[in-house]
Amino acid sequence: LPFPIKDARKEEVDVLWFVGDYAAFDPRNQKVSQAFATLLQTNEVDFGLLFEGESNSGNDVRRVGEEGLYELLAENNIAMLNNASFKRIITTDPHSYNTIRNEYPEYGGSYEIEHYTSFVMRMIQQGKLRFPVPLGYKVTLHDPCHLGRFNKGYDAPRDILKAIGCDLVDMKRSRDNSFCCGAGGGRIWIPDPVGLEKPSALRMREAAEIEGLEVFVVCCPKDLTMFEDALKTSGYEGQFIVRELIELITEASERAAATDEN
Repeated sequence: LPFPIKDARKEEVDVLWFVGDYAAFDPRNQKVSQAFATLLQTNEVDFGLLFEGESNSGNDVRRVGEEGLYELLAENNIAMLNNASFKRIITTDPHSYNTIRNEYPEYGGSYEIEHYTSFVMRMIQQGKLRFPVPLGYKVTLHDPCHLGRFNKGYDAPRDILKAIGCDLVDMKRSRDNSFCCGAGGGRIWIPDPVGLEKPSALRMREAAEIEGLEVFVVCCPKDLTMFEDALKTSGYEGQFIVRELIELITEASERAAATDEN
């Protein structure tokens, strides 16, 4: 990135961004993480990272039964967080969000944490982000399990899509009746059975039923990986595209900036 990011272990920040595993290490998701960092920097959010002090949140290893490793990861992260100076945590990873919010308190780590969608929506409501040029895409939104059904975070992503001028059409299964991408519970690390339709491919089929759909929107790093792969293998490539909501916010922000320049 062309700008420095504060180290929250060494200096005080308003917002600590817990990046999460997939958002940090997957090359496709790294682009989204860089876009989000740029969004925060452009809008003068005082934020920082734990850098190499951040460990995996432990979500997946706990789901596959490695409780001892989970405890080690949780304790390491809590120690790091307790030594950092910040007001709240944000994360682009629903899995990290759920674990830190609902499971770390058991180990003495209680923090104010939110998913990036509610954070960005508040910036819009406060007038810090504005989008005078609507994107105009016909979109559908996939509710991440760990943001939606686990934590009832249904509205903020939809409100953002409306704010940036998208025509949102929900799939038949959405909100509390949404459908897993197939990556949760450690499944992203496990090969799928041969000959069975993957959950992600089934989801692509459901999305394709929406006439005129242009963008399948996700707000979870693992969803992005699962659905971009499924789009290629399920025969719908070219019919619509998969995008992380951060990418659409960035596009809308760039259109707004171009309008201001003119």
